[in-house]
Amino acid sequence: MREITVGRVIFGPDDAEPILGVTALESVGITIDPATRTLKRLPAIPLK
Repeated sequence: MREITVGRVIFGPDDAEPILGVTALESVGITIDPATRTLKRLPAIPLK
């Protein structure tokens, strides 16, 4: 989707669920649709 972002990496125990992908996607306004297993852009919210 041609977006670039940076993110913080936090290492946890070996049995911890990975969430890096979710936070990186959300930071550029992309979400995962679990029903269709596709990426979707979140609607833009005006700042004013």
